[in-house]
Amino acid sequence: GANGAGKSTLLKLVTGSLQPSTGAVVRNGRLTAILELGAGFHPEFTGRENLYFGGALIGIDAEHMRRLEAEIIAFAELEAAIDRPVKSYSSGMTVRLAFALVTAVEPEILIIDEALAVGDQHFQKKCIERIDAFRRGGCTILFCSHSQYHIRQLCDAALWLDQGRVRSFGPTD
Repeated sequence: GANGAGKSTLLKLVTGSLQPSTGAVVRNGRLTAILELGAGFHPEFTGRENLYFGGALIGIDAEHMRRLEAEIIAFAELEAAIDRPVKSYSSGMTVRLAFALVTAVEPEILIIDEALAVGDQHFQKKCIERIDAFRRGGCTILFCSHSQYHIRQLCDAALWLDQGRVRSFGPTD
């Protein structure tokens, strides 16, 4: 749907960061999400400090993060910047760190809101490959994008929202 159609609101409802005014949202499984660029990161903390801070928010304790840290930094390709404050990162660097963090442990449900719209093609390709590997492993992917290419690449079904209402739902094509 167009901007303002309700896509991000729907994702926030599914993740539980927004509560419905009526009804209920039921989900089953370990859920991780990238809803907003750098959401959960503290701008004054370094990238490395934010791995531990953000990791704790999604249930990765410090000991587990120590084991994952090098792999996350390598995937994000931020070795040279990891000890700088996140406020000095470009939007592409921030999304690299966020994506690498939330996908460090394979979720059962992965929710992504437009994160692939930021960054270079090389990193987008890495993200697509990781998401596709999760999908092949049985992970449910809930992906919001204006990119029809990425939707076709990653999704079996598509939902079209228009002013908060379902306009169409069915096979991606």
